[in-house]
Amino acid sequence: MESQWLFNLLLTLQFVILIAVVVWAFRLSKQVKRMKQQHTEAELNQKKQVQVLASGSIGMGRRLVAIEKKLNLAVEKQSEILSKEGGVSYNRAMELLEMGATIDDLVSKCGLIRAEAELISLLKQESRRNSDYH
Repeated sequence: MESQWLFNLLLTLQFVILIAVVVWAFRLSKQVKRMKQQHTEAELNQKKQVQVLASGSIGMGRRLVAIEKKLNLAVEKQSEILSKEGGVSYNRAMELLEMGATIDDLVSKCGLIRAEAELISLLKQESRRNSDYH
């Protein structure tokens, strides 16, 4: 009789443990599904952010290229205007700059005012920079 009682107790205890394990596994399964869903959502958000950044970068790159083209055109037009308006003195100043002349040299040898000599020097430097990039 005592062994029957002990057997029933062990059987009941096993059944309770089995139910506890099933409940624990069910909760764990729900938690795994929830974490998987959160991971998927986070991954989608990251993909969207990368797409936004990439499209913004592409747009910014295009705008920079367009601005660079406009700047190069403006520098070329300024050089043309200086060459046409200045006649011999501006052309001579450009030649002297190519030979290494200073701003003071341009003022004394070409009859330019200091501001004109500085402007021509800056344009020449910009022209060199642009030709170095291309």
